[in-house]
Amino acid sequence: MKIRALIVDDEPPARRKIRAFLQGDPRFEVAGEAGDGLEAVQRIEAEQPDLVFLDIQMPGLTGFEVLEALESARPQVIFTTAYDQYAVQAFEIRALDYLLKPFEQALERALEERLHQQSVQSRVEGLVADWRAQRGPLQRILVRDRERLRILATAEIEWIEAEEKYVRLHVGKETFLHRETMNNLEQRLDRNCFLRIHRCQIVNLDFVRELAHWAHGDYVLILADGHRLPLGRRYRTRFLELFS
Repeated sequence: MKIRALIVDDEPPARRKIRAFLQGDPRFEVAGEAGDGLEAVQRIEAEQPDLVFLDIQMPGLTGFEVLEALESARPQVIFTTAYDQYAVQAFEIRALDYLLKPFEQALERALEERLHQQSVQSRVEGLVADWRAQRGPLQRILVRDRERLRILATAEIEWIEAEEKYVRLHVGKETFLHRETMNNLEQRLDRNCFLRIHRCQIVNLDFVRELAHWAHGDYVLILADGHRLPLGRRYRTRFLELFS
């Protein structure tokens, strides 16, 4: 059975070059192409390729963000550029390939790794985890809006509430259901900007306009749009510390 490969690169000449290499090898079949990060997520989830040739620096989403955003199983990956020195080290640690070595060598290694698919999955998952740890606070997030994918700057998010194993992001008059737990997202956000104010709520402090007394000695936060969010007692100290 042929290896189905998807080519992701924002430069058409680069895609053509990879396609030409693959078409000359009967063991591979080109499942399609994508020219930016958003299209890459859609094509990977639709096509479920065995292998992805993935550029890192692209419009919309980087290659790392593409892998992070996938809701389906992450495929085997050959990176087509080196992002920075950290990335090169991460590829070596995780035993992933990138096309700074001869193309044929990367293909042969990909074929060998097909025999150990679970190990490949583990290394790709580990690479994403390493990248998250090195990246710093989350600056943008990919959300699914009906049949579309949208990129939101985290600075646009006014507040967040938990919905079982998901979170709902409130952005102006719009809301987006995002597949991530509250605890996990909290760890990724900038803690100088986003603050947990309740077991089920996180607020963007840039949108808080007033702290008002509520019943029984409790407080409520009033946001720029007039929305009122209760400040949980166990989170009150941390909130007040930020303004002391």
